[in-house]
Amino acid sequence: MKALIHEIGVIDKEGIKHPVTFKAGLNVVTGKSSTGKSALIEIFDYCFGSSENNIPKGVITTSAAIYYVALAVNDQDMVIARDPDRSSKAFFRRVETFNKEKIDRYYFNDSYFRPLDEFKKHLRSFFLDIDDVDTSLAARANRRFNQKAPTPSVRSFSSFMLQHQNLIANKHALFYRFDEKEKRDQVIEHTKIFLGIVDQPFFHLSQEKERLSAEERVLKRRKETNKRTSERHKLKVAPALSQLYALMGFKDEPISLDRVLLHPQDAKDQLDDLIVSDKINYNSDAITQRYDQLILDRNKNTAELRKLQRQASSIRKHIQEEERFVDNVMQFSSAKHVHISASVCPFCHTEKDSLRQSAEKLQQAITKVSGNLAQARPMKAKFESSLVEVQRDIESASRKLTELNQQIREIEQTNKQLEEQKSLYESIVMQKAKLFAIFDAFDAADDEELDREIKALKKQLNGVDKDLKQYNVQKGLDDASAKVNEYMAEIGKHFEFEESYQPINLCFSFETFYLYHLQGEEKIYLRSMGSGANWLYCHLTLFLALHKYFAELGDECAIPSILFLDQPTQVYFPNFNRDSSESFDEQKSQEAEQRTEKERPVDEDVKAVQNLFSRLSIYCNELELKNGFSPQIIVTDHADHLTMSNGVSFESLVNDNRWRTRGLIHPVKE
Repeated sequence: MKALIHEIGVIDKEGIKHPVTFKAGLNVVTGKSSTGKSALIEIFDYCFGSSENNIPKGVITTSAAIYYVALAVNDQDMVIARDPDRSSKAFFRRVETFNKEKIDRYYFNDSYFRPLDEFKKHLRSFFLDIDDVDTSLAARANRRFNQKAPTPSVRSFSSFMLQHQNLIANKHALFYRFDEKEKRDQVIEHTKIFLGIVDQPFFHLSQEKERLSAEERVLKRRKETNKRTSERHKLKVAPALSQLYALMGFKDEPISLDRVLLHPQDAKDQLDDLIVSDKINYNSDAITQRYDQLILDRNKNTAELRKLQRQASSIRKHIQEEERFVDNVMQFSSAKHVHISASVCPFCHTEKDSLRQSAEKLQQAITKVSGNLAQARPMKAKFESSLVEVQRDIESASRKLTELNQQIREIEQTNKQLEEQKSLYESIVMQKAKLFAIFDAFDAADDEELDREIKALKKQLNGVDKDLKQYNVQKGLDDASAKVNEYMAEIGKHFEFEESYQPINLCFSFETFYLYHLQGEEKIYLRSMGSGANWLYCHLTLFLALHKYFAELGDECAIPSILFLDQPTQVYFPNFNRDSSESFDEQKSQEAEQRTEKERPVDEDVKAVQNLFSRLSIYCNELELKNGFSPQIIVTDHADHLTMSNGVSFESLVNDNRWRTRGLIHPVKE
């Protein structure tokens, strides 16, 4: 997203303003050590919502009453600020057009200070319009107090914007804030939002898909339950129907079981006409035959049950034997040392070896047997599995036996009632009522309505899936990574990587945020690449490629087009951290005197630094021509008076931000 810093500054405790002004494109703040150059990146970070104040302790922190940043986001000017004495609040003020003359101690009115969390949410609204990033409401329900997943924060942007002095040439880390796993994971997770691959409707659609899928599963389970319930009731129909026919004295089935199961309601109508007192065959022995058959079935089922019970008992004994065998094997050990005395004839005193040989053979046999026992495969698991299967068969046989006993008792109860001179028809009517109750039970499990509901849900799901497919998150991330890799190839070839890494072939993934140089089939990660210059150029190549891609996306990308580079030339001039000279040339001369003949000449390093700044300038100018705007790059460094290969005046990049005789807080205090 197009963004531009107009000014970063400090209002000191005396009300004096200390501003640093910036323009579009490449900006350079140059100066000697301890002038406040590195404080600029920390002031920006603090004003941009950091909960930690990492501004270097010293003159600046002692003097400061207010830190502020004036910036524009998509041409909307605003001023953000922090009061170091009120760390839980931040200042936000929107302005029509930024006027630096209006910034003074009275500008930062208390009414514009807001709690830090509210400030960050309000600031986020200028970059993103998103409130809910949960793809699963079930996952949310498992969180404490039903909390939403963390939404994208402006703090995540800083990982793409800030390259601190201790990070810009670091071989172990690429991104700011990635040392904290939670923050790292959030940045990676939210990147697809920052790049415009997904938006708020995507998450609502994902939640709707989960809800509809859950409802569909519930209905399908209910349908399956109904089916099992129906099947159980259908199994009860055959004995109840046979019992009814036997009581009526029917030798043959007037309505077959299949017809009854096919259309229970029609069967009820037919049975109402059929089961009447006039059609009872009092001379039939059908009920007696059924009783005898039930007795036979019960005896047969009882025998089967007893057989299964004996089988289960046998398996349990095998399991016990297996456990005992294993315990014995664990306790068994052969003798480590065996002493065998030679046998001597008492008459001729001749020694015999036969006993020794026999003992040795016995020792070998014992060793072999103990080895075989130790290697014996355990059978307990197999026995236990067999026992479970047999126990299931026992349960099934027991249920069947219970049903047979119930049917036998019903016939015996009917015979007893007849002996007590009660009506046979009364028993028949009761049996018919029982049968009809079974019909009603499985007829109630009609799935027609469930099928309609499932069909409607599937239609809704198909619509949601169709909408979600339009996002194609994986393809979006892959395409974004490919584009950044393409840009890294273009940018990297202009930097002075070591010869062993040329041509540089850097690869980056938005899914993992890993960076490596691909050499043939080998992936060489940053930590395995030697030389500080290689690490520096890997950082620069990646971040310039990222911001080129962000600029190409325009308003679709939420990440501000701002990049801070703090002390990038330190890999060439490590001694400059003690730079106290009045000019860069003077410090450069001191550096040349300190170097040995074996070290690289200072002039060679200066050429590399001039190339670095020239490439940054060319990069900004090219993107300005292509996109109508360029990322704003702010470099804080010691380097000065460089000759740019593209003809741009280095002085125009410094823009009066040269701190050799002064610092951020005037005057420089040692």
